Amino acid sequence: MPSRHFIFYKGGIDINTVCIDLDGTLLDDKKKISKRSINTLRTLIDNKIEVIIATGRHFYMVENFLKELDRDIMICSNNGAMSRLKNTKKLFNVEYLDKEIFFNILFTAEKLNLLPYVYVDFFTSGYHLLVKEGSVKKTHFEEKIPDKKMNEQLIRYINTENLQKSDILCLAFLDSKENILKLYEKFKDLDITKTLYTLKDGRFVLEFQSKKADKWIAIKRYLDYKNINTDKIVSFGDEINDLMMIRNSKMGFFMKNANENLKKHTKYITEYTNNQEGVSIELEKIFKDFF
Repeated sequence: MPSRHFIFYKGGIDINTVCIDLDGTLLDDKKKISKRSINTLRTLIDNKIEVIIATGRHFYMVENFLKELDRDIMICSNNGAMSRLKNTKKLFNVEYLDKEIFFNILFTAEKLNLLPYVYVDFFTSGYHLLVKEGSVKKTHFEEKIPDKKMNEQLIRYINTENLQKSDILCLAFLDSKENILKLYEKFKDLDITKTLYTLKDGRFVLEFQSKKADKWIAIKRYLDYKNINTDKIVSFGDEINDLMMIRNSKMGFFMKNANENLKKHTKYITEYTNNQEGVSIELEKIFKDFF
């Protein structure tokens, strides 16, 4: 089967916006962004290219990863549920999960003995994740927070008061395939965003969000606001939550390290993986006049 990635780009590629996922894309497997990648993004921004980070992570974590990038770019976090500018932290848009739906899912999950991970919008209070007291401390969700001190600051235990007061960005569960699919079946027809994916260790993750929580919806809303043409986007991702963003981009790349089934949805595949600065290499080829 012939390779589908671009090795050479001809002149005249008209791109005004670059949208990039983090995990498995801009981040390597050690959860680091290389100096080369930071310099690549800085060069694009300084040449009037709009750069947007679109990720399933919360704003706090993204801000930490990008601290070396001293530019005020848009971050579409929580899979598009929250959009804030990186430096000024100005809120552009937010989409919450309906409280009645939230409690319905939460109580159903409790009956199935599933532990909840609740991403909340307590930006001014300095925390973003509620977990049940007694939960295993080291899980997929906590591992996404790179700094131990930061971890302690950003996580609180669930109680009746903070659940009632919280605006919910995402309700997530992590368990075996069998248990997660039981919960999914009960809510599969509900008109909200449901993201189901597997981890490398075989466990399943199920996330529930507002139906308007989508990376592409958030990106388009922001670009429309700035009166930027959405037909001139290049995007990069590696997971199912990147699919709409990639499908709607002029050049939508799945990473070389992405699942083979996802690669079928695009003709653009990066030449190198996330551990080989794959995003940076493609961008330097596309925008070769800047480098």
